[in-house]
Amino acid sequence: MSLFIYEGVTKSGEKVTGKFFGTYQELVKELKNEGIILTNIKEETKKQKKGKFTNQDFSDTIEELNYLISSGVQLDKAISILVKNASKLSVIEFWETVLKKLKEGKTLSVALKETGKEKQFNIPEFYINIISVGEEIGNLPAAFQDIIEDLKFRENIKKEIKSATAYPIFLLIVSILTVFFVSGFILPKFSDIFTEKELEKLPTISKMTLDFGKTVHANMDIILLALFFIGGLIVYGFTSGYFMKNLSKFVYSIPYLKDIALKIELANVFGSLGTMIEGGVDISRALSLSSRIAGNTTLKNILKETVSEIKKGKKISNIWARYDIIPDNVISIVAVAEQSAKLGEVFKNLGKRYMDEFKNEVSRMLTFLEPAIIVFLGFFVAFIVVSIMLAVVSVSDIYG
Repeated sequence: MSLFIYEGVTKSGEKVTGKFFGTYQELVKELKNEGIILTNIKEETKKQKKGKFTNQDFSDTIEELNYLISSGVQLDKAISILVKNASKLSVIEFWETVLKKLKEGKTLSVALKETGKEKQFNIPEFYINIISVGEEIGNLPAAFQDIIEDLKFRENIKKEIKSATAYPIFLLIVSILTVFFVSGFILPKFSDIFTEKELEKLPTISKMTLDFGKTVHANMDIILLALFFIGGLIVYGFTSGYFMKNLSKFVYSIPYLKDIALKIELANVFGSLGTMIEGGVDISRALSLSSRIAGNTTLKNILKETVSEIKKGKKISNIWARYDIIPDNVISIVAVAEQSAKLGEVFKNLGKRYMDEFKNEVSRMLTFLEPAIIVFLGFFVAFIVVSIMLAVVSVSDIYG
């Protein structure tokens, strides 16, 4: 597809100029319909960005589709416009594939599901279910809006976690680099000041410190290689998802972190339940899909059991009341929501509430963590200074 700058003449002889993005054939057809005779044309190829189709791309294009369809544009025409306006090759290819499947007679939910598999892009199953329900009731804009809200909610969770951990991680890295620099470059310089005889007469604390510096300096290449290797493993672990799969086991083994992790789990599960139920997804299906996104094994099993129990006619609040992991106030609120038939709205509000509680808990934890790292760094530097001062004073006493 290209951007065309054209000149033409109307039937009345009036000169016109304009821009058109698409193919040459589409431009000729468009001008013919408008009764314009083409006199001059210049093609400017639109630069297309490379890269994988990301969650942000999916979020942006769904929002654009929602706007177009809400404005009265037909679905296939809306996707065509989206493809024409896209500047990223992977976005164009993804939605062109969806459009092709729509023209084959498939529904949007099926087309998205199949395209996601073909392009190796994971579209959450509950999004597909929400779109499927929207197609059944003839209200795709409402389905898109529910998905957009959920995408924004999840993006906020990611941003909160990143912003909460960024500064402590930065402090930790600075602390490690400081320890490495002082030990590998500063301490060996002081060691060279003393003779072997003087080193033997230094206080134990000073000898230990200077020996540590010598060891670091002598094994600098190995230490650097080890640091790069560990860094590479960490990056690979997070990008491959290995750490994320096993992180929850570690987090849930620590009492205080366990409470914080549970809040973000509840925010995630309740937010998803609210989105699906308000989107028209059956409560059993919503619970089943939510169990797949739950990271906590106990919570996952509770949701699975709830699916089977509500089919027997039992209420969610009564089922959840058996488990300590579900807070009492949540059970009370859900019980009221079941009577008022406002489960979707209540679950959404609970999701936002636990998201706020998660942010508050993380802020409280960082209030103690950040000073602790700074104190550790200060203690290390002070320990080095005291060790060196003791060494200098000891040598002075020897020759004094």
